Amino acid sequence: MCNLYSMTKNVDAIRRLFDALNSHVGNLPSMPSIFPDYPAPIVRNARDGREIVMARWGMPSSQQALLEATKKRAQKLEAKGKPVDFKELLRIRCRAT
Repeated sequence: MCNLYSMTKNVDAIRRLFDALNSHVGNLPSMPSIFPDYPAPIVRNARDGREIVMARWGMPSSQQALLEATKKRAQKLEAKGKPVDFKELLRIRCRAT
């Protein structure tokens, strides 16, 4: 899912297209490549109407993928002789996604 999205319109065009009242992104440059886990402009519903904001986007990780990634991280830390609190490591990993 790399580089499937781009943004070639300015904020004013996005505001008109999606009837967004508020913009919290300033004057955005053209973004020819928008990648997962990086900030990109989105239109969302807010109390005062639609607004344009920057947000990190991407596909959420499954519970199994998070558990496996945490296990690998814990093994690497243990191999370095560092103490590992697996529950805390898993909590941090799940919060970051």
